[in-house]
Amino acid sequence: GCNWVIVEVNGAFAYQSHPEAAEPNPMTAEEARRLKKLAADNGIHLVPMYNCLGHQSWKDKPGALLRAHPEFNEAPEADTTAEDFYCMSWCPNHPDINPLVFDLFDELLDAFEADAFHVGMDEVFIIGECPRCKGTPNAELFAKAVNDYHGHLVGERGVEMQMWGDRFLDGKATGYGLWEASENDTQGAIALVPKDIVICDWHYEIMDEFPSIRIFQDEGFRVWPAGWNKEKSIKRLIEVARREAGPNMLGYLATTWTDVDSVVRGLAGEEVDPDNERLRGVVEGVKLGLRLARE
Repeated sequence: GCNWVIVEVNGAFAYQSHPEAAEPNPMTAEEARRLKKLAADNGIHLVPMYNCLGHQSWKDKPGALLRAHPEFNEAPEADTTAEDFYCMSWCPNHPDINPLVFDLFDELLDAFEADAFHVGMDEVFIIGECPRCKGTPNAELFAKAVNDYHGHLVGERGVEMQMWGDRFLDGKATGYGLWEASENDTQGAIALVPKDIVICDWHYEIMDEFPSIRIFQDEGFRVWPAGWNKEKSIKRLIEVARREAGPNMLGYLATTWTDVDSVVRGLAGEEVDPDNERLRGVVEGVKLGLRLARE
């Protein structure tokens, strides 16, 4: 029942234009083409993803891009060892960032022969802190980044743009927490970006209602609700999505966020580590989401 797969690539690709942006042991273009063919042979759209703006590190450990280009770091003075520090961001106003990442986009689009691209952009907590960005409202900074990527992907390459939707949501107005909605004033960007972007509306906590499903549709976006590993939350998210579904409702997106080999084995019916509660929840969550969406 699965007809789309989003592959979070980031630095796990042997980029020819900027080899320094690759992590160790990266996927090759030939391997990407083999994955594309395998997916197509099974009726699956394969979409490459590159995390943009945020998620440029895990705590104090930067990914390949910021390791090679620390000048892109939005907040180089931040204490990355602090207990509440999550991940680094790149500066949306650095004059050299877009030309570089657009080269990476192009390599992934070509290797995967893709007609859609996911730019990530979830959980952006660091924004508006460097001298280039300070003083500009965070909503405008976030919208600039979205519009820049849209201009290249949709305007120049003619492919569909997908992204996570949490930074477009007002946490206070919706009742979502700081992970699933904005508390740093990026939410105003929702009115400043093109409406042909596919919004992947992820929510993992258990709630009675998920107001963003209606908000995004009312704004004119196509919406792809996404759950994770809590059975009650997944069931309710799909119930609300069905109830609120208009012509812009696309289906259900099951997220994994764990060891892919184990997820694949679990989906194939092999035993999942009984002591790993999180992993079992992920596998069962994917199974449940696909079954409910299919029904």
